[in-house]
Amino acid sequence: MVWRAGLAHFFTIRYRMPMAKNPDRNGSDWIKAAGRRLASGGIGAVAVETLARDLAVTKGSFYWHFRDRAALLKALLADWEAGSTEPLLRRLEASGEGPRPRLSRLAATVAGEGAGALDPSIRAWAVHDSAAAETVARVDRARLAFIAGEFRALGFAPADAWTRARLFYLHLLGEHALAVEEHGLPARLAEAARVLSLLGREAV
Repeated sequence: MVWRAGLAHFFTIRYRMPMAKNPDRNGSDWIKAAGRRLASGGIGAVAVETLARDLAVTKGSFYWHFRDRAALLKALLADWEAGSTEPLLRRLEASGEGPRPRLSRLAATVAGEGAGALDPSIRAWAVHDSAAAETVARVDRARLAFIAGEFRALGFAPADAWTRARLFYLHLLGEHALAVEEHGLPARLAEAARVLSLLGREAV
């Protein structure tokens, strides 16, 4: 889940864009290249030699920025955690909008990202890696706390707000996991609006 103005970053930076060749690379370039490889091929695809080819630099230049592959992976997790949630939370909270419009914008952002988000690959990695799992857990707690707060602001009791937050969050995660591109963005946006409408209703 990078949440930004215009909200093109909800869950993560889009890592699939190609990078132009340039011999001058920094640590951030290596992290972004690692993210692209993770998104396209899973954690096994994040190899130093492969990234060096992607960046059109020598493998030795990697060690100017990172001690080893483990250090790069640690930096990738930190980058995802820092950029995937907090920027959007700050902007939404400062937007002056009410809770329902904020949740709507959040849902629209995730639907718009489709298969470009890094979340599914991070979560697949977390199944087998404790550091990734701990990072995902922290991100999930922050996102769920925000969403639950929005449902409380809509008037739901804490327990009901938490249940609705979990259901809404599962919908958002499903948008990334399924990435049903053939349905088209308008259809996914309409479905997100229906989900929020249903969750925003009081039980009768």
